[in-house]
Amino acid sequence: MKVEGFNSHNKYMILKHALKENNVSQTCKLFGISRTTYYNWKKAYQKHGMIGLEVKEPTKPNMPNKVNKKIEHEILSYVERFPEDGPKRIYYELKTEGTNIGVSGIYNVLKRHNLTKKNQRVEYSRNKDVRFYVNKKNNNPKLHENIDKNYPGNIVIQRIDYIGTYEGIGKIYQYSIYDTYSKWCAVKIYNKKQDIDIWNFFELKLGYLMNTIGLSIENLYTEKNREFIPYFVKNNKYKEIINNFNFNHMFIESDKSTIIDEINDFNKILVNEFYSKIPKEKNIDSFIKVECSLHKFIRNYNFSRKITSGCNKGEVPAKVILESISNNNVDIDALPLWILTLFSSIKRRDKNE
Repeated sequence: MKVEGFNSHNKYMILKHALKENNVSQTCKLFGISRTTYYNWKKAYQKHGMIGLEVKEPTKPNMPNKVNKKIEHEILSYVERFPEDGPKRIYYELKTEGTNIGVSGIYNVLKRHNLTKKNQRVEYSRNKDVRFYVNKKNNNPKLHENIDKNYPGNIVIQRIDYIGTYEGIGKIYQYSIYDTYSKWCAVKIYNKKQDIDIWNFFELKLGYLMNTIGLSIENLYTEKNREFIPYFVKNNKYKEIINNFNFNHMFIESDKSTIIDEINDFNKILVNEFYSKIPKEKNIDSFIKVECSLHKFIRNYNFSRKITSGCNKGEVPAKVILESISNNNVDIDALPLWILTLFSSIKRRDKNE
């Protein structure tokens, strides 16, 4: 029996032949089809009848990991600059530039260009005239709208630093967030890099404080440090926080923005007046004790230390915050007792002065 083509009628004849001869293998060999094809046709016929055997136009395969030319160029341009970085590091870095592509997609691009191994990427970079890719995406169009206005929360900076290793205490990694108007700060330290979870701290501590006193962050800048970028973008937690608190966010290079000078000055105070004294303090001999001492230092900074420059010179950060929430018609008496106690200490000190 000879069948020309495989329309629905011919497929039906083949199915009928196999049923009559009771030999699928012989039928498939006779008509030049695979057993898989035969059983697909049989399943389609049993489910939909003759309609299931109708010839369908081949559809373009769905390739979720297919990368468009623009993103592929971004990946290759990155490899030219940093050939030592693998797919995961490239993923983190491109994510800060607004490029949405998974690790597997990046790996597929590297594979197509024979760049999956470090030595291949190094050789590729050597043979290229490195073209520094500039991402022109404007993912935060509102970020600079109110940049010159002065109020708490207008410009806030955050970063992670490796402070150093201390005998008997271990390594100290510091996450700090700093409000450029009030000079108010929050600091959290970690003794293991893998324990760094800044967005959990942000949500539980800073989010709670903002909601409690009726303040909000409008523009948040994250210093783009290659070593710590993964801790800002992993698990998409940062996008969830940004959406929940409704602030604009931007990663900025430390050597390309004078706004970083603000938090640099604050960190110099911490290093000179706190961390440098740890080796001399015999009673600070564990990481927990460092945490407790730092907490006291930061509280004193926020509630007692006078601002030395700018429009709030002579004030203390907490008082600037207090005046701001008073102007926002927040019911001061409704604030938690611990906040009222701290603010009362500011008022008492002002009266004494």
